[in-house]
Amino acid sequence: MRAVTMRDGHLDLKEVPDVEPNREQLLLEPISAGVCGGDLNAMDHTDDFLHASHASGTPLFLFDPDRDLVFGHEFTARVVEVGADVDRYGVEYQPGDVLLVSPAVIDPEGVVHCVGYASDYPGALAERVVVAPFGHVKIPVGVNPYEAAAVDPLATGINGVMRSRIQPPAGAIVTGCGPVGLGAVAELAARGITPIVASEPSAERRRIAKAFGAHYAVDPAADDPVAAWHDLAAPDQRLFVYEASGKPGVLDQLLYAAPQFTRITVVGACMVDDAIRPIVGIYKNITIEFCLGMGPDGDEYPFAETYARMADGRIDASQLVTGYASLDAVDEVFAHLRPGSYHDIEHMKILIRHDLDGPGIIRT
Repeated sequence: MRAVTMRDGHLDLKEVPDVEPNREQLLLEPISAGVCGGDLNAMDHTDDFLHASHASGTPLFLFDPDRDLVFGHEFTARVVEVGADVDRYGVEYQPGDVLLVSPAVIDPEGVVHCVGYASDYPGALAERVVVAPFGHVKIPVGVNPYEAAAVDPLATGINGVMRSRIQPPAGAIVTGCGPVGLGAVAELAARGITPIVASEPSAERRRIAKAFGAHYAVDPAADDPVAAWHDLAAPDQRLFVYEASGKPGVLDQLLYAAPQFTRITVVGACMVDDAIRPIVGIYKNITIEFCLGMGPDGDEYPFAETYARMADGRIDASQLVTGYASLDAVDEVFAHLRPGSYHDIEHMKILIRHDLDGPGIIRT
């Protein structure tokens, strides 16, 4: 089968061995796949990416850097084959079902891996994928199967807001308005939070953040987002910040600039050591929470809920998905999402569609 492989920071479209499902797996044919910020980090900062997985005891994202890796954990797909024992999980699947995929797979030792970050389990930048038969959302016949591939990063941002438990009359800042930050903006707007300030160097992403409900958007290279928030906020209004940029130095800047009792929820992955001065946060009673997946109280991760909001129009996918490309153009997609300057980013989300061929990115 064809797949885009990554090794030593380089991408290559080539033939790789087919994948075969076991009796408790689904064999899928990807329809549409997103390129995640995590993919960019895993390619550009491979050693740091793997160090974080080893140091935190998180095998979900471990791969062998000396072998080809096939990215793609944000995707929709069509069921090709259903393992003979899949029905024991209590969900029925049929060949032809279209799914928003939960990208988990279990190896023979019982370890859970994320397809797209596992050497033995190619992700959706390949023509076939195997996954475990749980967590998926069925996409009804007649519903667009492409845009749903953008659900996962949105859900990450929405989940960060849910974990913070923000309610009016608090206000908010979102730093970094890629798809994760955009999810945070959407959830804040849905909760009636005001003001919402978006901080993002890309002019196009600032525009989309305002379309999703941000009341004001600033370029952090020119304007301080905390100062902008103070200009809009009521006296003594509490501030919640959602750090979605993953840029080194932002967290420390927030500690110095934010007012007393600010709560910072970190949903953007910084891949390198990032120094802060804790005493500043202590004196100001600032809370920092790092956020991935469900919280300690077992709150449900909003994967299916985010899809439902996209399907019924509460989240405008036409603003979120700004381009499509084929497997032949994956290297172009990575280049567009990681240009030389953050100010030069012109896209929000580019999806790889397996029904397309040839070079170039189709702007939506």
